[in-house]
Amino acid sequence: MIRQRQLLKALIVREIQSRYRGTVLGFAWLVLYPVLMMSVYSFVFGGVFKSRWMNQGSMGEFVVMLFCGLIVFTIFSEVANRAPCMITGNPNLVKKVVFPLELLPLVSLGAAVFNALISFVILCLLMLILDFDIPATAAFAPFIALPLLLMTTGVSWGLAALGVFFRDLNQVVGIVTSMMLFLSPVFFAVSAVPEAARWLLNVNPLTYPIEEMRRVLILGQFPEWSYLGMYLISAMAVAWVGLWLFQRSRPAFADVL
Repeated sequence: MIRQRQLLKALIVREIQSRYRGTVLGFAWLVLYPVLMMSVYSFVFGGVFKSRWMNQGSMGEFVVMLFCGLIVFTIFSEVANRAPCMITGNPNLVKKVVFPLELLPLVSLGAAVFNALISFVILCLLMLILDFDIPATAAFAPFIALPLLLMTTGVSWGLAALGVFFRDLNQVVGIVTSMMLFLSPVFFAVSAVPEAARWLLNVNPLTYPIEEMRRVLILGQFPEWSYLGMYLISAMAVAWVGLWLFQRSRPAFADVL
C-alpha cells in the first residue's frame, strides 16, 4: 500500500467518479443517498413501529443512534458485497498486465470510507440541528474505525479470492450481510435484546464497532480500551488471514478466468 499509494489513490478517485459519472445529480448522491436511507428507516422503525432508544427518549435520539449504526454497517456491507466480483470483474488486469491485484479490494474500501466520511459530516450536522452536543470523545472515533477497516480489508481479500472459484459467493454474501444488518444493534440497543438471544449479537463482528462509535460520538463516553485492544488484535488476524488466502490463490486466478 505504501509503495503503490499513488496508484491506489488514482484507482479510488476513479472508482468514486465512475459511480456518479453520467448521473443527473452527480456527486449530490453522496449526500442524498444516506439522507434518504436514514429517512426511510427512521419513518419505518421510529414512525410506524414507534421505536425509541432504550424504550424512552425522543425521536431525534433514535434517528441519531440509527444513523450512526447505519454508517458503520454500510462501510462493511458495501465492501463485502463488492468483493466477490473484484477479480472476476477485472480479467484484463489478471491476464495481461503485471498489476498489484491485492489493491483491487482496497479500492472499494477507499470509496466506502470516502462515502462514510460524508455521512459522518451529515451526522454531525444532524446532531447540531437536533440540539445534541458533539462531545470531545468524538476524537476517539478513528481508534474505533481502525480495527473495523482492518477486519473489512481482510474479509474483502478473502472474498475476492474465493469469488474467483465460487461464483455463487456474490449471492451468498448479499444474504449474509442482510442478516447481519438485523442481527446487529443498528435499530436497537444490545440491552433491549432478551438475554437468551443476545449471543447472536455478540458473535456479530459489527456489534462492537457500532456500539463503540455511538459511545464516543453521541454518548460522550470513552472507549472500552481492553475490548478495543482485543478487537484490534482480532482484526489484524483477519487481515493477515485474508491476505494470505488471497496471495495463495493468486497464481490460479488467470487459469480460472
